[in-house]
Amino acid sequence: MTKGQILQKLFVRFLAKMKFQNCLFQDIWNLFIEKRDYLNSKENFDFIYAYFKELLEENYFTMDISSIPSKYTSAYTTHQLKKLSLPKELRSPYETIYLKAQNIKNEIYKNQIEIEYLHECFKEFPPIRFQIEFLIQEKQQELVKLESRVSVLAELIENFN
Repeated sequence: MTKGQILQKLFVRFLAKMKFQNCLFQDIWNLFIEKRDYLNSKENFDFIYAYFKELLEENYFTMDISSIPSKYTSAYTTHQLKKLSLPKELRSPYETIYLKAQNIKNEIYKNQIEIEYLHECFKEFPPIRFQIEFLIQEKQQELVKLESRVSVLAELIENFN
């Protein structure tokens, strides 16, 4: 990995942990180098500014062009920037795992609503409480499985760091 690639990766990971609102690029840079003063050079600034203008500005920030110089507001998710910081061969597996986790989270939400409604039915229909209780237990077991899957996928996602 070249010095430039390392610098880009560090900058993108820094951005992924931050959100900006109406900031000059210089302000973003100053925050980046605040704890990385060893990177504070005109050469590094120019390199990252060119990278920012070429690859990040249009897709990950909104610009306030009414001020000169322009001010930037974050328009990205941590997921987007994390994916960007990965080597190309890892981006597809990362995206697949991320999407699976999102789908399972949606299933969890749906399952929780179903359990909640079954509890309402339990109160409303006393003659079939036994059957409803059985359905609640099945849904709760399914919920545990789904939560476990999301946990595993979250661990996999963390391993992409």
